[in-house]
Amino acid sequence: MQNKYHRHLRLIGKRIWNNYYLKNWIERVENKKLLKEMRGNPENNVIAKNPLISVQISTYNRSKILTGRSIPSVLRQTYQNFEIVVVGDHCTDDTEKLIKKMNDERIKFFNLPERGAYPKNPIDRWRVAGSVPSNKSLEMCAGQWIAPLDDDDEFSEDHLEVLLNFALENDFELVYGVVEMEKNKGEWIKKGSYPLKSGEICHLSVLYHSKLKFFKHDVHAWKNEEPADWNLWRRMKEAGVRTGFIDKIVGKHYQEGMQRGK
Repeated sequence: MQNKYHRHLRLIGKRIWNNYYLKNWIERVENKKLLKEMRGNPENNVIAKNPLISVQISTYNRSKILTGRSIPSVLRQTYQNFEIVVVGDHCTDDTEKLIKKMNDERIKFFNLPERGAYPKNPIDRWRVAGSVPSNKSLEMCAGQWIAPLDDDDEFSEDHLEVLLNFALENDFELVYGVVEMEKNKGEWIKKGSYPLKSGEICHLSVLYHSKLKFFKHDVHAWKNEEPADWNLWRRMKEAGVRTGFIDKIVGKHYQEGMQRGK
């Protein structure tokens, strides 16, 4: 308990040093303003019956898992009006070759000309790995809804259908569900609850409206010991994004430790 208390005090001190609280306040004011503008745009208020969903995947040299697990889980969806936007973090393996071999025009691939700049510490790098290609893929997404997916995880077969219907029926701008998370090899636990808080939402469990694309991944989130995906959802929450949680399994998140070397 004492060690936990000391870690908490150290984190607060670190965040004060980095002007974390002031920056968050300024950013929250700006995000609320931008959100109001996006809501006021008539194009964002059109309710399409069969909207295009952009599945967003960042990847780095994981071609076999990406094309053998993650992308196939999207292709199996009960909801089929989607595109898959894959952005490589300067991949040097056969990712592009294997994606082309899948021969599906709904899959777009772009490989960054150079790798994103990440911290050297493995834990800090894990917190923000993939942030740079994630921001690039957002620029490429043409869908009315965005569905993030890690390159080694998988959607349940009704992932898109369940989350989209839940969002449309309740006028939510962001929705998320429960994920089966591999705690240890072969040991699975359920992750996901409401209200939205750190450690209870997984990257792949989310679907959100494209009017929220102005929210970008913060590549410096590691400086305040925040994973970039949680940092993103937290900023959306603080800006007042209408958020809903559905108590249903929407995918699988494979062993976290495997991500730290990305």
